[in-house]
Amino acid sequence: MDQLIREIEAAARRIMGEDPAHGWPHIVRVRRNARMIVEAEDLEVDWLVLDAAILLHDVGRNLPGEGHHALKSASYARELLAGLNAHGIIDRVEHAIKAHSYSLGVPAETVEAKVLSDADKLDALGAIGVARAFHHGCTVGRGFETTIEHMLDKLVKLPRYMYFEHTRRIAAERVEFIQLFIRQYRLETGWGNP
Repeated sequence: MDQLIREIEAAARRIMGEDPAHGWPHIVRVRRNARMIVEAEDLEVDWLVLDAAILLHDVGRNLPGEGHHALKSASYARELLAGLNAHGIIDRVEHAIKAHSYSLGVPAETVEAKVLSDADKLDALGAIGVARAFHHGCTVGRGFETTIEHMLDKLVKLPRYMYFEHTRRIAAERVEFIQLFIRQYRLETGWGNP
């Protein structure tokens, strides 16, 4: 198992890069979130499935071609795991990767998929969520206000999509931080005020 995870990790690191919003630093944070969730909720998980899904859930963002990143990530995971003779976990890893995405809308049916989904969403909230939103906004040419609108349209709604009580509680606290940030931004700039 350790050797398999090392090989998956090496493949993911090569693809992910160091982008703080969606690259390797994001994977490190999601891994930490997942471990915290499993411990706090006292969950029984297949760590091989969960770790493989965490490592590969966003590789599609850096792969060539069109299509939703979660579908591209799931397809890459299937191919990589087959090449590593990890056939017994392919379907569960692929499902967890597809189910992690807010926009794809695939309901999580396994505990590993639920943990990945919540761990990934937690990383989009709070101070790190604000930092990620602005970093990503800059890379795709969004202005400050458009980035804030994204936070209001999507990020502050994420707690309702959480599977576990512990993550809903943390998510609610992190949303409060985002809302505080937006209130302060409005105060300083007058944006959105009549």
